[in-house]
Amino acid sequence: MQRLLPILLSAQLAYGAPLLAEVAAKVPTFNELKLGFDIDRAELATPLKELDKLYLGQLEKLGEESQARGALEELIAVRAEQGRIEGRAPEAKGTDFPDFVKMRGIYEKSKTERTTLMHQRLLPVIERHKGQLEALRTEQTQQNLLEDAIRTNEELTRVTALETLVRAAQQNPAVVVPGPALARTDAAASALKVKVQIDGISRLLLRDGKVWFDHTRGRAEPPGQHEGQFPTYLNDKIEWMPVWTGAITEPFATDFQFPKEKPAEIKLRMSDGRGIAEVIQQPSARNDHTTIIELRDQNKDGGAFFGSDWIEFRLSW
Repeated sequence: MQRLLPILLSAQLAYGAPLLAEVAAKVPTFNELKLGFDIDRAELATPLKELDKLYLGQLEKLGEESQARGALEELIAVRAEQGRIEGRAPEAKGTDFPDFVKMRGIYEKSKTERTTLMHQRLLPVIERHKGQLEALRTEQTQQNLLEDAIRTNEELTRVTALETLVRAAQQNPAVVVPGPALARTDAAASALKVKVQIDGISRLLLRDGKVWFDHTRGRAEPPGQHEGQFPTYLNDKIEWMPVWTGAITEPFATDFQFPKEKPAEIKLRMSDGRGIAEVIQQPSARNDHTTIIELRDQNKDGGAFFGSDWIEFRLSW
């Protein structure tokens, strides 16, 4: 046991400099803000994860020593503690013993210190994120992007609730503050933002979480192909470089899904660009739940513009 304690005590996991980057002059997108905030939180939680990893390693050694002595109740206690740290329900509790109690006490003390420091550093990060969300909400409201502004306001409410929890945890360590979730796997997305270069007329098709272009009716350059090769941006963060086979691209997988229990109504809202995007086919069982968006670099009277332009629109359902 004497050789185990110095290792645990010497695990001084220092935090880096405060994660307070300067806010850029241009307001970042919603997805950029949310991802950056979750990454900052994950970085702040790293010392706690490293402490857990170290503690689990020392518990494994302690369990091996108990097993070598034939101390079944001690081994059960160690295994139960490993399950607790890993988030598993222990099958049995076992019996505490001096070396185990001492090691657990060191771990809990170190965890409390690191959690307190994490919360201290998290509050300024939350304040920065709130300020950025407020600026984004104002910009979206001024541009009449009401759905986006409502989504940003919901995130602001969530972050404010998180701030309340963190402050409560500073007063009462028993308060549990949930960790960041960097990716959602519990449900498919119910919205899709698209930014694409258009020259003339083309179509974007969507079905079963996949998107592709059909340029069979187009006479000008295909999407993203005028005077270069440019990606199509999905939800601000995905750069889709279509692979063309003739006038049609290979399907590209994303994370959206149309509901099939009932007919979905796809709504489209333009957010930027001189051209037009229009839903010309709603998904249904008759068309294998396929949506078709017609993209036209034209004015409202059907007159063609010179050259190409980027258009940006948001689909929701």
